[in-house]
Parts: sequence; structure tokens; C-alpha cells
Amino acid sequence: MMPFTLDKVDVRIIMALNEDGRKSFRQLAKITGVSTPTVEVRIRRMFETGLIKRISPIFDINKVANGLSAIVTLRVDDNSIQEIASKLAEFDAVRSIFLTTGESNIMLRLITNDAKELQDFISNKTRELGEIKVISSQIITQVPKDEQGVLLGKIFSIPLECDFCKGEIAGKPINLRVGNGERFFCCKICLKSYKEKYDNRIKSISKSI
Repeated sequence: MMPFTLDKVDVRIIMALNEDGRKSFRQLAKITGVSTPTVEVRIRRMFETGLIKRISPIFDINKVANGLSAIVTLRVDDNSIQEIASKLAEFDAVRSIFLTTGESNIMLRLITNDAKELQDFISNKTRELGEIKVISSQIITQVPKDEQGVLLGKIFSIPLECDFCKGEIAGKPINLRVGNGERFFCCKICLKSYKEKYDNRIKSISKSI
């Protein structure tokens, strides 16, 4: 499989957004040394490839008076780990889910109103999902550092998914410009099928620009 490669400009944009997601395209252009339209195109492409899911505020829990943050580790059967992780993701209290190695194979970061609600989640809600063993639970008291868990080099790559068949793209992707964005395909057949299925939508988007 040939992944989608991001260059030094993309990395500088990501690092700048990681420091402060409120930065405008113009501010990012000044930081990265490229034009504002180039920054806009690069960020749009990173959203379209799925590298960036969303840009949202990061709260300092040290300054939040109410509520509890906790880390809970679980052990589930390896054959059902994906299914249980998907069910856990539906709970509002579950803010992060990590699949891990070791004694536990799922780690959760929870936000609850109080200790009683946390205990209810551990004792009752987890049991409703199947065979789950709670390995440990710890309340977070302070967060001296909380950075995104990605090590950024000068150039790195991400795998691409075909926008029609949803399979992994092997080799160089086939691109289709749709409005101001792009779609990526694994082959000409998927490209043709996509155009046939979404012909009216593609034309509507093109006319609206």
C-alpha cells in the first residue's frame, strides 16, 4: 500500500494548530511561509483524508471545579474487543478509548459528575456490555501535561481509504476534484462508479462555487 505523504509544510501547519487551534488561515500562512489559499487547501485535504478529525478546545481540568476525570483499565476477550470498544464509545462519559497491550487491553478516560457516577459506570454499565473485567480505576487529580499522542517528523505518511469501496488504496490514488475538495479512489472503476452514483450532487456542488 502506498500511503498519502505529507510534506514539511503540512507538518508545520499541524504543529501550529496543535499549539493553538484558533489560529486563522492567515496566521498559519505567516508561520509556515506559504500563501493563505495554500494553507486552506492543505487543511481541507487533511480533513478529507481523515488525518484531522476535528479541531476542538482542550480544557484544563485543573481549573474545573466540578466533575471527576478518571482512568479505567479493562480486560475483555480479544475476539470481542472491537465490538465492546464501539459500545463503550457510545457513552458520553467515555472521552477516550485506547486499545493496549499487557494485563488490560482497553484503557478509558472518563468524565463523570461525581464518584458515585464513576462507580456506577464501573460496577454496572460495563457489565451490561458483556464479559468485562475491571483491572483498575484511578481518579485524575492533576494534569501537568496532556499532548496529542503523535510524534511528528519532517515528513510522514498516512494510509488512504477509497471514497467509493472504502478499501485501502494500494499505489498512487486517483483524485477527483469535487467543489473545493478532493476525493480519493483506488481504481478507475471506483472513480467511474462514484461519478455515476453521485453525479447530481457533484454537479450541484460545482455550480454553488
